[in-house]
Amino acid sequence: MKTLNWKSTVMWTTLSLLFLLLALLVGPAPTLAADATLYELTENMKLAGKQVPHRRATSELMGTAKAGTPLCPLPVDCTINATGSDNISLATGLGNFGGTFTVVVQDGMSVDSPEYVVANGKFKGKMDFSPAILGGVPYGTVVGKMVLDGVRGHVPFTGTFFLPFTFPGDSSGTEYYLDFTYGAVPVADNQRALGYATVKFEIQF
Repeated sequence: MKTLNWKSTVMWTTLSLLFLLLALLVGPAPTLAADATLYELTENMKLAGKQVPHRRATSELMGTAKAGTPLCPLPVDCTINATGSDNISLATGLGNFGGTFTVVVQDGMSVDSPEYVVANGKFKGKMDFSPAILGGVPYGTVVGKMVLDGVRGHVPFTGTFFLPFTFPGDSSGTEYYLDFTYGAVPVADNQRALGYATVKFEIQF
């Protein structure tokens, strides 16, 4: 069974190309602003299962959350470090995910990344990566709940993973993210890790 490499070449099908073309022709459409945006810095992945193959992976992510959101209990924007794992069926594109995160701020040194921990938390939920795995369209969605240490109750959230891709036949090799408003937008320099285009994860509460 041929599987999709989420980090490099998207398995372009007629469906996926039509999806992008439709998004470009329709033009701007209402979208939800992200309350937090994280980027996948590293990932370790393996395939498991013989009759029903599964994709199992663990990733390290980093990004920012808006002030006053459940991920940022501060009056200023926060930096989020997260470790997440998933287990997704390659037959359906559906699966589970979960992990931990820390909320960090600068400790007085403004040169390197923030590292002073002000809060910790956990998250879990369901993933739907059928658009990418079955249709070759470079995104997937999640529905989950998170809890911040010391705070009662679980907070629901939704999210979208945007996988970087290139257009077939584009000799420039320009990398893009799918955008539900504009069709596709180039990956910016600050959306890379050591030169690699990263998977973008947008979260809404």
